[in-house]
Order: sequence, then structure tokens, then C-alpha cells
Amino acid sequence: MINNIVAFIRKKPEQKEEAKSPLNFVIENFSYVVPKDSTSQTPSGRFIMHKNSYFYIIGNYGFSSKDLDLMAIAKAQVINLLSSNLSMHEEPSIEDSRKIAFAKLSEFTNTANADYLSYFVAHDTAGSGPFSILMEDKLGIEEIEVNAPCSPITIYSSEYGRCQTNIRFTGEPAFRHSVNKLILKSEKELNEDFPIIDAQISESRVHAQMHPYASSGGVASIRIGKGKRISFNSMLSMGTMDIETIAYLWIAIDAGMNIIISGSPASGKTTMLGSLSRLIPQTYKSVIIEEEIDELDINYGIQNTVSLRGKNDGISNTRSQMINALRMRPDWMIVGEIRGEETKDLFAGANIGIPFLTTMHSNSDGFSAIKKLMVRPMSVEPGSISMLDACIYMRQNGINSRIISSIMEYMWLSKAEIKDGTPLGNGDSVEGRVICSEGRTSRNTIAASKALLLFSSKNKIPISAAKSEIAKRIAFLKERYSKPEQNDIIASISEYRYGVVHE
Repeated sequence: MINNIVAFIRKKPEQKEEAKSPLNFVIENFSYVVPKDSTSQTPSGRFIMHKNSYFYIIGNYGFSSKDLDLMAIAKAQVINLLSSNLSMHEEPSIEDSRKIAFAKLSEFTNTANADYLSYFVAHDTAGSGPFSILMEDKLGIEEIEVNAPCSPITIYSSEYGRCQTNIRFTGEPAFRHSVNKLILKSEKELNEDFPIIDAQISESRVHAQMHPYASSGGVASIRIGKGKRISFNSMLSMGTMDIETIAYLWIAIDAGMNIIISGSPASGKTTMLGSLSRLIPQTYKSVIIEEEIDELDINYGIQNTVSLRGKNDGISNTRSQMINALRMRPDWMIVGEIRGEETKDLFAGANIGIPFLTTMHSNSDGFSAIKKLMVRPMSVEPGSISMLDACIYMRQNGINSRIISSIMEYMWLSKAEIKDGTPLGNGDSVEGRVICSEGRTSRNTIAASKALLLFSSKNKIPISAAKSEIAKRIAFLKERYSKPEQNDIIASISEYRYGVVHE
């Protein structure tokens, strides 16, 4: 919750008694006015505003010298008890650590303060310090950023943008310790031999560097997996697209179109890929390939999926998994991101009739995707690149939402055809047709689209019947979306196809 009346004052740097913290981190001692109706001492983070900027504040107060002494005693108690009671294969839980710390702290301070301090002791001993504290807020925080070990940690929120916090590490050793606690299950370690690491933990991904590559001593970026899935319904409410655009995408998937979703970082490409993948019929076999990252979570609505991981470990990478996937007789190929030579194999699969969905970084729409595909390191040959049917270009629409900037369909022309187009270098050319602009399209635009033409051909029906079908689907989705009890888009599409809702 935002408390616009909250005012806070940072202590001057020379007043930082927190530097003597027995923990691997400190809570900056902000003084601010708490609303009178707030008596909670919960350390849960919250966004507050000051001088037109948002901050993310952990806890209700910083630590006094007495608090620091008490936490040192409690931390020693937790470590002693846990080390004597746990087997070598057990990992202490934050909950158990907090109970031990609370019991010890209660001998020296009141219950509320003991509960407050035990929270931080538990995260320091059994958790990953600031990381595990901030990662508790999966709905409010998208990314955690460390620019220097002793600088305040920054978080990124889709609603409030980039916000400075009041928590920081005590130094480079503390930073490295917390990173390694965080990535423990990945069997990786940030150290002198491996000063740069990428790791996957649960639904989140971690990138960290230390000296000598990080001149500040340590940097990290943690992309947090969300606690809730962004659905077509969410994107409708945010203005990412309209009902007609969903109907178009539904037709495009049913037509087996090859689609790339492009855009800059954090533009919503992966979210769109996951949502679009849920339009694939449940009876189809889909092979999903990601590079160490488990972001897509697209099994909802798909019964027959195979997930492969390209680890770039010398044994398996994205390209080798692409080749392996083609041996599995997939109906669809879904690739988290293309950026190198694996792109040629993806287009080779399309050449033998296996449609694909994927994402690619791009800073502009139109023909930029094609130009990027044709040059190194992707180097897709002109003869294969004509398999690309459409590109969805995503961009940020303000701080808290994403939008489909455009959807462009590609019409591939041979040198024998007398039309203007963008040349490919082999005598052929391509023309583009914008189907959607700023998240909006129309029934008439879809009726003249390549998607509808391919849908007509695949289903062996006249184009007039295909036009009637798109009109029927638009009306169906609008009618369902208007009813709160029936407005789930994916469930509605499933019911339209099969007569029953598939969970």
C-alpha cells in the first residue's frame, strides 16, 4: 500500500552503526511517520512515496546497538542448535531458525521486538539474507538488482518501476555468501574460479559477477518467477490486446503459422509466448525447449508436452536439443528464445511441416526481425526464412503494462512475381501487412489476413466459410468475456473446441 503521507529521513553516512551488524546485511535506519492505525511490526516490505519517487522499505525500523548485540546472541544459538540437530543432508528451514531465535531473544527483550528481530536472524542463517527476504514478495517484485555489495539493493516492480530499498550487504564476502546460499541447489558457486555465474532456482533465474569482472566487487540480477500467471484475461484488462486480436491469434495457431514474438527486454515476450502456446489444441504434441530457465509454465491446456533443457554445458545446448526434438515427431516446436545457430534448425523443422513459436530480442518492429534472422549469428538462408509467417512486436506501455505494438504478416514473393517488396538478396522479396496496431485489430482486417487464408486451406473450406468462422469466434469470445462467471478466455476456447472445459 502506498502511504503518500509517509515521510522518512535517511541517516547521514557517518551514523551507520549498522555496519557492525552480526548479520550479512543491514537495514538502513530510516525514520518515518507510521499511520496511527498501523501497529504492526511485521518486516514485510511495502512501497512508499517520497518526493515523487517510490521506495521499497523492509520493516518498521532499523536496528539499535542493543538490537545488534541481541541478534548476535540469537544467531550463535541458531547455528549451534541447528548444527547439532541436523544431519548432513538436511537443510535448516527459515521457520525453524526463527523459532530458535525468537526463544533466545525473548529472554532479553519484549515479545514484539523478539519476533521482529528473529525474522532477520532466520533469513540470515537459514535463508539467503536480503534475497530470501525480498523474494517473499513475488507479486510485488519482478527483479532484484545489486549494483555494489555495500550499496542499497534495488528492486524492479511492474507497477512502480525501479525502487531503491533500505537493505544492503555488509560487504563483498557477505554478498558472495548470500548468492551462494541462493544458488545452492543449482550445484554452482560464485568464487575466484567461477567469477561469473548463471543459475536457475525454482521459478527464478540468477546472474551474478564478482571481482575482477565486477569493478564494484559484486553485481547480481535476479529475475523472480511470479506467483501468478499472466493470462489473456489479464492482458485484456491491461490493454495489451483486444478480443479481436485474441481471435486472430486463435485462428493463426489453428492455421499452423510460424510466429516470432520480438521486442526489447522486459517487453512481455515470454508472457506472450506462454499465453499463445495455450492456444495449441490439447491433442497436439508440443516440444518445449528452454535454456536452463523454466519460465514458460505452459502445460495448462496442453496434454502432450515434452520439455527439454539446453544447458550449454558441453553436452547439451539449445541447438542440440532442437535437433533431438525433431526426432520426437512434434506437432509444434516452442522455443524460449532464439539467438544463434539453433535458429537454422528451427526453420529447418518448419520446412518439413513443424510450426514453431519463439521469441527474439529486437528494438523495432516491421522488417527488423527478418534482417536480424539473416545475419550472424543466426544466418538463416533466404530459402528457409520464407517459412516465417508473422512477427508479434511487444513493447512496454508505461511502467505497469505491456502492449502488442504491432503484428505483421509476411508475404513472400519470388522474383517471377511483379510486385514491390523488400529484397532478400537472392532475387526474392517480402511484403509486410500490419494486422494489429497498438493492441487493436478488426474483423475486416482479419478477414483479409494471411492467417485466414492458411486456415481456409488447412481445413479445406471456402474463404467465405473461414470469414464466417472468425466472426463467430469474435462474437463467442465477447459474449463469454462479458459474463464474469464464464469469462476465462482459455477455458472458453477449450469449450468451443471440445464442448467441455479442460482444466
